[in-house]
Amino acid sequence: MKEIFSVIIIFLLASVMVIGSSGTFVQFTAERGLRMNVTSHDNEYMAFSCIGNYSNTVMLERNSTTAFNALTVFNYLNELQMAWVTLSPDYSDLPAEVTMWIETENGSQIAINPESNYTFSGSVSVGDVPVGEYVIPIQMFAYWASGDASVSTCPLRLIVVDGPTIEKILLEGNTTVPTHTYEEWKIRILVTNGGIARNLTVKDTIPNEFDVDLNRTGASTGSYEFATGNGATKLTWNVSLEAGESAYLDMLVYTKENPAGKQEFTSCGNYSLNDGAEIKELGIKSNSLEVEATCQPHDCCIKVSNWVKPAIIPSNRPVNLTKGITLYNAGVEKNVTLHQIITGRFEVTGYTAPTGNVTLTPLSGGRTKVTWQLHMAHGESRTLRLELHTDGISIGHHHKWVMVAGKAWIEGCGRKGHGTYVLVRKHCSCHGGSIGDINIGDLNLKEGMGDYEG
Repeated sequence: MKEIFSVIIIFLLASVMVIGSSGTFVQFTAERGLRMNVTSHDNEYMAFSCIGNYSNTVMLERNSTTAFNALTVFNYLNELQMAWVTLSPDYSDLPAEVTMWIETENGSQIAINPESNYTFSGSVSVGDVPVGEYVIPIQMFAYWASGDASVSTCPLRLIVVDGPTIEKILLEGNTTVPTHTYEEWKIRILVTNGGIARNLTVKDTIPNEFDVDLNRTGASTGSYEFATGNGATKLTWNVSLEAGESAYLDMLVYTKENPAGKQEFTSCGNYSLNDGAEIKELGIKSNSLEVEATCQPHDCCIKVSNWVKPAIIPSNRPVNLTKGITLYNAGVEKNVTLHQIITGRFEVTGYTAPTGNVTLTPLSGGRTKVTWQLHMAHGESRTLRLELHTDGISIGHHHKWVMVAGKAWIEGCGRKGHGTYVLVRKHCSCHGGSIGDINIGDLNLKEGMGDYEG
């Protein structure tokens, strides 16, 4: 009975509290905390691996090509089902000079067994694009027997860097020098590696007009050696460079005496101090350094070229020929006097000279001395044409070389080059110097039938 009474009292008190608190209660507000576990990408049912925030980072130099791993996908489906996966990369932000391919981008599928993974491959070719970073989003589509999914994966990152560069710098020395005068130059080969760390081999050739002072040559790093061959000096420099690192090799080059004991330069003109230095692994070549040797008044820098047409004539028949003598002045402006003797087998019937005076002097044996006097500026070229005639040349063989003119000589310079010849052939149908059915390899060609230089 006491227990029942106590319960009644409690209900009564509760009723009084509710009635006394408010008669307008309309809402109740409460807050509570919510805690959830999020699965990482590499533990999802259809998972993929990321390196940082990217599926992979591909670094390559401009104007190069490389292959790469685009994305690794894992099949962790609870049902242990086969999954078929397709990747769809977005290339829209890539420059036109970048060509990229990622496996299955054409809509094909790769089957991945349960609890297995597959790494999708790719390749990229980069042209002359701005150095920088490019991001390629990748969408993954997965299909299996009881479902499918479309997932935005970590994007691929492409970093384009500058490749190695090489340049030639003239540190000391003149670029214009007189002939027959000792000169020296200090040259630097500078290599800068703007890309990935690599080992480089640099090659260079110093022509035979020069030599290298090894006591005044050195490199900032790496090892080098010089070798000689055919009169030239060849450099090999092996150097290892980190990304962004530079190195240099300085060498002292000087003019040397030629085999005749004369100080280079023996004739005026332009000379390369050395070839363009080359990074052999990449075929990247530097600029070449050149100097100009200027002729002195006593220098004889005249190039002489001889030719005759037709070059082949029939035996025992009258023939008209044209013989040319071309002069080129590589030296200073000067007066030039050239002499050449036409042999007695040929008569000079006329000539054409663009400038100057031509004198024909008869000599014994039917020979004719041709003298051409003219004034020539530096770099000027002039050609004298002689009209020749022969009544016929008898030979006792199938063919025979016959001299048309002897060596030419220029006053103050001496004799230059070789004589001029024609091939006399029996039963020849010769037009404009054609050789007919002669095998040119069987002929004993006369030296100096082409150009020759003094």
